[in-house]
Amino acid sequence: MANMVSGKVTKIYADSDGCYIKLDYSGGKPMDEYFRLLKTHQNYNSLYSLAVVSAVNRYVLSIRTVREIVSTEHGEVVYMVVDWQV
Repeated sequence: MANMVSGKVTKIYADSDGCYIKLDYSGGKPMDEYFRLLKTHQNYNSLYSLAVVSAVNRYVLSIRTVREIVSTEHGEVVYMVVDWQV
């Protein structure tokens, strides 16, 4: 399995530890289909904003995770990318 996926954002929810992002894509999914962006990430605010902008504008968001994406844990976000020239 890979540790990078791309798709449109279908859900974002935040809690006291960070936020969880769900994407619409084919392939292996993390636990509960959520990628986790921790508040302790040094770019949390920028990455959260990027996810929101992607969701609102229906852009494709690419997420790179710390480890391979497996169904037994949430995919922990390393970085995210949006390509506006799609």
